[in-house]
Amino acid sequence: MKNGPLILMLISLLVCNAQQQKNTFRIGQKSVLFEDASRNRPLATEIWYPTHDDALETRPKENKKELFKTIKTIPNASIPNQKFPLLIVSHGTGGNRFSLTWFIQAMVKEGYMVVSLDHYGNSTFNKIPREFVKWWERAIDVQYVLTQVLEDKDIGFAIDSSKIGGVGFSLGGYTNIALAGGHVDRTVHENEHGTERAMPAEFPETDEVIDFEKDSLIVSSYRKYKDLVKDDRITSFFVMAPAIGFGFHTVDQTKEITAPIFIVAGKGDQVAPVNKNAEKYHSLIKSSKIHLFNENVQHYIFLNEATPFGKQVAPAITIDHPKINRGEIHQKTLVMALEFFKGTL
Repeated sequence: MKNGPLILMLISLLVCNAQQQKNTFRIGQKSVLFEDASRNRPLATEIWYPTHDDALETRPKENKKELFKTIKTIPNASIPNQKFPLLIVSHGTGGNRFSLTWFIQAMVKEGYMVVSLDHYGNSTFNKIPREFVKWWERAIDVQYVLTQVLEDKDIGFAIDSSKIGGVGFSLGGYTNIALAGGHVDRTVHENEHGTERAMPAEFPETDEVIDFEKDSLIVSSYRKYKDLVKDDRITSFFVMAPAIGFGFHTVDQTKEITAPIFIVAGKGDQVAPVNKNAEKYHSLIKSSKIHLFNENVQHYIFLNEATPFGKQVAPAITIDHPKINRGEIHQKTLVMALEFFKGTL
């Protein structure tokens, strides 16, 4: 046992070195356009990853028309020759792959690789009416992008394929529940308020008359993909303010879900009220846990923090209750997410 102190010292040095290495991670970023030719769906994708590269000392381009604060990344930085757990992120309806960069930034700095994608036809700059109601195809989007990333020789080598988690906000929350094995019923005609189901506020203007209940393209998509949404490669899910609760009404729809799911939402959510969404999902999913913030926490608080311009032109999604600080809610959410993924991946 004479070498005991020396061994302990070496172990301590290794642990400190590993911790120091993790804390020096910067954020690398690659932009990729994947295309699912079988569905004719281009899928713009961002890959965010830990890097040890130094940031270039260049003055960032100032865009006074940005709604939300942006994060600092290093485009096309090198990827360390090691394995990282992967998180794949699904945005809310009419959102985009940059909607949750507050979450992405923190997770990358903690040693996660993160992939976020624009869902075709249901993103900020690409709005197609039918795609706003083909919710189930979002899960197929994620499956396709995940396959491409894992098989990419420049990216896949750094992914620990045994540690893949899903993250989503709003409609992206539903997307992750679908990926876990939840099967939505599109025939439900009432929304969470008990009134005739209406399109979301982000729905695009159109002169086209579409019978969303009987439209052949929507119906055929549902029949083809409704039972193909589950992806067993993703083994735990963190969902924020999940929507589409009106499409779930029996435990039979969630019986395939065995992966752990953590649900977080605010009691003040008027877009996806918790009693008809977050709490409803929790009651139907045996493997779920839930945390509800108080009645002052609303739906869009899980988007990025806003710029002064954003608060001026889009107050509905950028301004929170006076008693609530969006940054503080983000930090509390991150603590829960980090604890959850460390315990489930």
